[in-house]
Amino acid sequence: MEDILAAREPTDAEIERYRAAVERYFSAFAREAEQRLHDLDRRIAHMNQVQFNLQAERGVALRRVEVTQGVLSGARELA
Repeated sequence: MEDILAAREPTDAEIERYRAAVERYFSAFAREAEQRLHDLDRRIAHMNQVQFNLQAERGVALRRVEVTQGVLSGARELA
């Protein structure tokens, strides 16, 4: 295509062949990139859910620590 453009205006058929070749060549890269992006988005969503669940579990554990420390503190005051 570079040689054609340097020498003259390309014909419609030459332009169409060039577009088709570019489409064939880059469409595989585009599909691969889209698949990779989809996979990463899925993994990020899973990671966010895991982080949310761990934060909730940590809140429950923290509340249990506070409650048990309160009970133990109260028991110590009885002595």
